[in-house]
Amino acid sequence: MADSKEERRVMIKSNTVTGTVYSQLVGVTITDIDLTLEFVYINPRSNKEGVSEGEVVARVTLPIEAAKGLSGTIKDTLTKHFEKKGN
Repeated sequence: MADSKEERRVMIKSNTVTGTVYSQLVGVTITDIDLTLEFVYINPRSNKEGVSEGEVVARVTLPIEAAKGLSGTIKDTLTKHFEKKGN
């Protein structure tokens, strides 16, 4: 099935952390010792030459051992939440 959304380029200002803002994108960086998640807000009004600008609004770094179970924990938490709500 073809995706109806048009792809767009996003330039992320990686040295920014602007505070608590709704995140629309998450970047993941993995090294031998840790995993870093960068939560990015994309300004919908910024569109210079077809490239939107994004700013890092939060950055979390975890030791690799703690990060290994993160996706499973998130999935289990979501499942339990929706079961409680009857969805």
